[in-house]
Amino acid sequence: MPGDLDRYIALCAGAKPRGEMTIAETRAAMRAAMRHQLPYDEPVAVTDAVAHGVPVRLYGEPSGGALLYFHGGRFISGDLETHDLFCRELAGRSGCRVCAVDYRLAPEHPYPAAYEDGLAAADWMWSEADRVAIGGDSAGGALAAALAATGFRWQMLFYPMLDATSNQAVPDGPWPTAADMQRGWQAYAPEYETRPDVSPLFATDYQRFPPTFLVTAEVDPLREENLRFVEWLRAAGVAVEHHDYPGTVHGFALMTGVFAAAREAIRTAAGALRFALAG
Repeated sequence: MPGDLDRYIALCAGAKPRGEMTIAETRAAMRAAMRHQLPYDEPVAVTDAVAHGVPVRLYGEPSGGALLYFHGGRFISGDLETHDLFCRELAGRSGCRVCAVDYRLAPEHPYPAAYEDGLAAADWMWSEADRVAIGGDSAGGALAAALAATGFRWQMLFYPMLDATSNQAVPDGPWPTAADMQRGWQAYAPEYETRPDVSPLFATDYQRFPPTFLVTAEVDPLREENLRFVEWLRAAGVAVEHHDYPGTVHGFALMTGVFAAAREAIRTAAGALRFALAG
């Protein structure tokens, strides 16, 4: 809604421009943005574990179905804490187990570190549940989509980074720009832009993707590549449930205290997840 967008702009007034932040400042800013999240007060069992050497956080009780989830942050920021409330609510509302992956970040750990962590966590998750879906937002959406064709039941993507070569302009404002996305890509995989395990939009066989749930935002430098992905999946015969939210920005699903659409998107995703993992 326009009112939510105006409120977000006001809340960000005076903040240091994203392009001027150091890596450390970028990580601190993403942690600070947790103030925009509303609490989720329903009880959810939470356990930290290690999946073949990769730290993970498990939400919900063990069950036959689970979602392997990768947080966003342009490959350079984000962690289990920034996405904790999101994953709690997703698990609580869906009744499904959610496994959040604390993959290694760039630039300290460039490609293929995050992808390899994803493979290790996926292998572990397949030993823990019979029906496994995969999901992620932003950079985590890139990892999820890159891994999705390896045998997952379903994929859930929130405004995923799918094309390291894209450069879509967006209006000026306190949201990510194409330059911000390119900064993440350059930190993560500067020499591998068109590899499908880096940029899933370059996949050679779209029929290998599982049924897909995909969320797009209106003000987002990834919007055009997300819409192409939806189009090409459908052309390949893949079932796609696409939800577009006007008046929102990239990353809005983590801002339940700002965007009314954020909680709506989580509820919708949770319902779709429950249906996808039903025995």
